[in-house]
Amino acid sequence: MPNVTGNLTDVGGGHLAGKYPEIHFTLNAPNAKAGVMLPTEPKTVVPESDGSFTVNLQSTTDMHDLAWYTISIQWLDAAGNYVKADFPDWKLQVPPGGGSFSNLFGQPPTNTRMVFVSLSEPPYSGPFLQWLKSDPTDMTNPLNTGILHEWSNS
Repeated sequence: MPNVTGNLTDVGGGHLAGKYPEIHFTLNAPNAKAGVMLPTEPKTVVPESDGSFTVNLQSTTDMHDLAWYTISIQWLDAAGNYVKADFPDWKLQVPPGGGSFSNLFGQPPTNTRMVFVSLSEPPYSGPFLQWLKSDPTDMTNPLNTGILHEWSNS
């Protein structure tokens, strides 16, 4: 089975010390290849403290039906109890040679909407970008208008 390598870092791009994530890779549906049945049981990997991980997955490009892995990231506390989970809408397709996580997406995410939260206008604009004129660090700020701006396709 091919290896997929990647890196998960926290929002600031830092390390994961004191955090306990698990990344779950799950086939989109039961599948088969070369006489082998492949169930949807998740394959779980725990990243190193620097965020790096390697997971051994089945190649999806030679399965009988259209296949990809969905990804979820579960955040646990120090005792291993569930805290929350992230469910990005990514379709990870794995060739027989494996590869880098960031290079294996068969399709871009379907949710392309971005919300920029700031008192000043975003430095860029584009379709599906929204700007919430607000100061996220001070919700008592009278300059927080609550006005949501959205750019159109044109």
